Amino acid sequence: MSSPEVLTVRRLAMGLFVEYLGETNTDHLMVGIDDPPPVCDRQWYGHPGVIWEPAMQHVQVTWVGLEETVASFGVGYSCDSRHFYGALGVISAAE
Repeated sequence: MSSPEVLTVRRLAMGLFVEYLGETNTDHLMVGIDDPPPVCDRQWYGHPGVIWEPAMQHVQVTWVGLEETVASFGVGYSCDSRHFYGALGVISAAE
């Protein structure tokens, strides 16, 4: 398995396919009382998604199976001082 290509500011674009490079967790999966349950129950390393808001300091991703959770509509990712998004890797549509 090769190392994932970490997203950089230069590649940032709406509709870009990405994967989550952080640890598997359930911290960001808060669902409101009347909201439908998510299709899956956690975000894992390698979880696929697509960028829907490419704001440089608050990139937002729609994660597969988590479309109705805070992970997709509230959590954003910022770049570091070298313009890398360490928690996001670039993938192809096929992946």
